[in-house]
Amino acid sequence: MVKKKKSRFGPLEMIVSLGSGMNLLKNSGLKLCLLFGGLLFIWLAVSIRQDVRSDERFLLANWHLQPGRLPAWVTPEIRSQIMEDFSLGKSDLSLFDQGVLGSLKDALEQSHWIREVLDIRLVYPAPQTEGAVRAAMVLSTPVAMVRVGPNCYLSDSRGRRLGEPYKASARSWFKVPLIEGARSGIAVPKPGYPWRSPAVVDGLSVAAQLGRARISEYYPENSIESIDISNARGKVDRSKSEIVLRSGQLQLEWGRAATSGAHRVLTDAEKIANLHTVLTKPHFWRFTDLTLHTPRITGRVRSDSEEAESGY
Repeated sequence: MVKKKKSRFGPLEMIVSLGSGMNLLKNSGLKLCLLFGGLLFIWLAVSIRQDVRSDERFLLANWHLQPGRLPAWVTPEIRSQIMEDFSLGKSDLSLFDQGVLGSLKDALEQSHWIREVLDIRLVYPAPQTEGAVRAAMVLSTPVAMVRVGPNCYLSDSRGRRLGEPYKASARSWFKVPLIEGARSGIAVPKPGYPWRSPAVVDGLSVAAQLGRARISEYYPENSIESIDISNARGKVDRSKSEIVLRSGQLQLEWGRAATSGAHRVLTDAEKIANLHTVLTKPHFWRFTDLTLHTPRITGRVRSDSEEAESGY
């Protein structure tokens, strides 16, 4: 007679096991519901974000730039150029893009007119107003105009060309000296790119020193009108001053520029100190030319060609 094999589980154990299975099914169902709910939430969030991102109110291409207070030399044309450069950079940006402020800062600094963006903020749109980007900026300040042929080109202290060509008469608006004596055949860089001509580089180096010393601001009546670079690097005559400044009828011999790499008797700071002396002492205006590159300022008196030496 074959004996029946006893089950490992009694009736009670089977009930408990069945209950555990039901709990497992319930837990699995709950997890699936949570999973589908989470996926649905993510889908809705992405859909809403896409809808909001494409809303014209939040597309930064429709916002305008508030550049803050700009220097007096900024013309309407330059302001328009800054605005145009900025609009090209932000055309596909939305308020909800990740890192939008950094992208806006980079877009602004792509303009060669902008040297650095110090601060940038968003002004959110209101029912009656459009959104705006408010930025505090340091502009690339022109220090000179370089004449090449019939055209003149604004340039900054880093030796880069700024903007479109101007006429020489624009010098008075920007209150910067005109760099003259450059060869007509030299390469003119594109806006935002540096000059490669050694003579122009030397002239801009001197102009930058004049700008840092605020010569045109301190002496508006006796400002430096031009910087002659025709003899830069001793190209014409090594025995004469390589750079010559002109203020009215007075010629001021600067000597060599710091960028020439050649030996100089005085530093740029010492030459600037001599220039201050000349521009503040009325008796120097009796001279036709004076030296700024020597320890003692010397020159020729206007009335005749006799050499005269000052005690300064």
